[in-house]
Amino acid sequence: GKDFAFAGSSVKDKKYFGDGTGVGLRKDDAELTAAFNKALGELRQDGTYDKMAKKYFDFNVYGD
Repeated sequence: GKDFAFAGSSVKDKKYFGDGTGVGLRKDDAELTAAFNKALGELRQDGTYDKMAKKYFDFNVYGD
């Protein structure tokens, strides 16, 4: 967003983080997890995700 900025360089050390990026969701909330996965899948499929990722990140969040 316009009121936020990244501080410092990207943290990419695979020793600690592996490939890709994680998101924390409650284990017990299957409905939220399903909705999140569906929305993210739609963003990736229609190209919106790639546009946003290229704008805000200097690495591939998915690691693939």
